[in-house]
Amino acid sequence: MAKRTAVIDIGSNSARMAIYEKESRFAFSLLKEIKSQVRISEGAYENGGNLQPFAVARAIIVLGEFYKIAQNMRCRKLLCIATSAVRDAPNANIFINEVKRRFGFNIKIIDGEKEAYYGAVAVRNMLPPYNEITTIDIGGGSTELAKIKNGTIIKTISLNIGTVRLKELFFDKKSSFDKISEFIKKEIKAVDKEFNCENLAGIGGTIRALGKMFIAKTRHPLSTVHGFEYTSKWALKYIHEIASSNVLNLKNLGVKKDRYDTIREGSVIFEALIRKLGTKKIITSGVGIREGVYLSDILRGSNAKFPKDFNLSLERLKDKFGVDKKESRFLTAHIKQLFIELKQLHGLDDNMLRPLIAAAKLESIGKNLNFYQEHLHSAYFVLNSLNYGFTHEEKVLVSTIVKFYDKKITSNDIFLYEKLLPPLKELNWLIFIFSLVKILLENGAVKPLSFSFKNSSLYISTAESLYLAKEPVKKIFKPEVFSIVISDNHSI
Repeated sequence: MAKRTAVIDIGSNSARMAIYEKESRFAFSLLKEIKSQVRISEGAYENGGNLQPFAVARAIIVLGEFYKIAQNMRCRKLLCIATSAVRDAPNANIFINEVKRRFGFNIKIIDGEKEAYYGAVAVRNMLPPYNEITTIDIGGGSTELAKIKNGTIIKTISLNIGTVRLKELFFDKKSSFDKISEFIKKEIKAVDKEFNCENLAGIGGTIRALGKMFIAKTRHPLSTVHGFEYTSKWALKYIHEIASSNVLNLKNLGVKKDRYDTIREGSVIFEALIRKLGTKKIITSGVGIREGVYLSDILRGSNAKFPKDFNLSLERLKDKFGVDKKESRFLTAHIKQLFIELKQLHGLDDNMLRPLIAAAKLESIGKNLNFYQEHLHSAYFVLNSLNYGFTHEEKVLVSTIVKFYDKKITSNDIFLYEKLLPPLKELNWLIFIFSLVKILLENGAVKPLSFSFKNSSLYISTAESLYLAKEPVKKIFKPEVFSIVISDNHSI
């Protein structure tokens, strides 16, 4: 497997290149991402789909720059795909052959079904797991959908509606909004009920741009667009306003200037599909076709799917900071045990174990930066790097558990992220469970521990001496009134 791989995606509107570096068997990191609004489809839809010479010339210049960057960054593999505009063009071979002659790499034209598949591969590996979710990727020339059920991609479809296509066929000609809507409704009739789903993962520039706008509008505590969730009931009003607006009013609606040319077109498509699919929750995806292409390459032997319970962000952080695996296993095993034993007392939902275990695996990553305040460093890295496979709520919760180790927290400590966190009592229980096991580990616990709760007391039994742990355990903040008794082989 190539250490560094460049993936180029030639869309109808933009050409993009992402460079990935392999770090372990499954983990990798994004080293660089660059795009250019090549708009290779410009003028094509009014000329029988043929790529126009000026657009081809522009694309070749950009691909040459991409190729130079990939070489300078020592990429050993380059994967280049082209989607709607190139696959629809009768003269696509002229463009493909010229790129091959000049730079020596091949452009692979993929059909709409494959494009939908790649987007779904990225979503199922890099968004939090959902029992059912439908992906929508709104591009310049086409829109792709895929249905994922229990981690399996069960159906895909490609529609010949895209932002640039609508712009040239309707918006540039000042067509009425009703005429555009009727065209969209006719095209999406091909989407059958099997794609209907309450959860929708949105891929592509239009949906990411809307996500950023909604983050600002709702004063969401995190600026990360990947994994940002919102309800369709709340958002449809704003999406419709943008779709039916004139260009001059887009600024007043919060649209950035670089999105003026295609945001209305994308919003028309997005609104129609949200309504048709019966969507209730929208999850913004920061990953899409390029990640899907790369994952399909590195996971060829596993059906383009990470192993069960593998999380890319978590494993990357562990690899990068050299987490002590023995300590991590100790914390994980005993946090699970303690959580279960105290269930009758804390009453927390079992899904709270997931962020607790993530905290156990990542709590020490800040130590490599500095021993002092290591938990603050760890919390910062978690908050800013635990992006894939976790919701925003989970990411903030993991960071908070790590940051406030061995402390009682109040609403003043978490006011910036309070809307994403569980109630204070639940939060203090999670921190207590994490902190108690961590204190025992830091004060000499090596051998297995056993926990039992009876008669308002938590008993900790072990075959080794835990004399050092007894004093800090006495000082730990407990969310409820009960005693902690350490039974070890050391007595005075």
